[in-house]
Amino acid sequence: MLIRRAELRLALTAGLGNALASLSGLPFGYYVPLAVLAVGAGSYGGSLAIGRQRILGSVLGAALLEVGFAGLAGLPMPLALALTLASLRLLGGLLGLETGYKVGGFIVVMGWLVQDRELASWIGLRLGWTCFGVALALLSLRLFWPSRSLAQVLRDFDTLLEDLQGLFGALAEPSATVPMDARPMDARPLDASPLDASRYQALRGRLLTLRRLRPLLAEELGANPRRHPAYRLVEAFEQASSRLVRAAGEMLRHPPSRGADALAVDLHRAEADLLRSLVARLGHWRLLLAERQGAFPPPPSEPFPLPTSWRQLEQTLQDPSVEDASLERLERLAARLMLCRLAQGAMVEAERQWAALQPSGRATHQRSIR
Repeated sequence: MLIRRAELRLALTAGLGNALASLSGLPFGYYVPLAVLAVGAGSYGGSLAIGRQRILGSVLGAALLEVGFAGLAGLPMPLALALTLASLRLLGGLLGLETGYKVGGFIVVMGWLVQDRELASWIGLRLGWTCFGVALALLSLRLFWPSRSLAQVLRDFDTLLEDLQGLFGALAEPSATVPMDARPMDARPLDASPLDASRYQALRGRLLTLRRLRPLLAEELGANPRRHPAYRLVEAFEQASSRLVRAAGEMLRHPPSRGADALAVDLHRAEADLLRSLVARLGHWRLLLAERQGAFPPPPSEPFPLPTSWRQLEQTLQDPSVEDASLERLERLAARLMLCRLAQGAMVEAERQWAALQPSGRATHQRSIR
């Protein structure tokens, strides 16, 4: 698509703001589309944070401009302007300003150098038009093709799940493993293939993107977001993704010990079957996210199915032939099995939290208790 919905919404909102400002007959109406363009890009949570910063920076810059213009009139203009900007930097840091510095500094410089003859009217109109533009942008994000941070987080999580499917699918293939017994005992483990390594780096990048989006979701959900089911669901997804990415990375760094004996065959079959089950379950998660109704996706209706070979693994490990294996080989086998169990536990724990956060599930559970 040449023009996306978000871009079309931003253009229409900026045009509407400019038209309303022109119809009002008041000067400096061009600050309305400027505020819309600065705030209206992205999701509602991110725009809310930027809008708050922009208004706070405008108010602080206007207040310092009024005080500095009257109190520092006896000083040379460059020195007075520098002192006012330094005060803005100091007070802005105390108030937690981030992007608001630019707006406040722009007001101080423009007011001192350009609008000094009509300072009172310019400051009032500038603040009013800025607040109007921010409010117009936020209303468009909620009412006109709503853009929510939760939907963006879930879309990014779906992409992360797709990458995890590809990497775990590659790890489950016998051709992806390295025949360790064919090398000398003192040889170091071979590095992962460049393709698998690039997949792992992409997974880490997407995980960092999810973590950066969580504060925007918190802004969107209100004063106490940590008690909101959507925020806790995203937190559960992020924790599960972190454990899955860590397990995949460790599997790439610790290739399995290959052998032709029955023990090695059974263990690697169980490991491959579990990884394939993880791939299928991740696909089921993606399907649930794609078919979600409203803001909260439904959890899986059935528990995570374990393959038969993995459930019979305890009997395999009780075989007397296990004691004949070397210590180094047992360490490699144990490391791989622990990584598989880590991935399995991440899926099971995430689904347990997912089901507990489902609103209808909680209501049904409470009714059953009563």
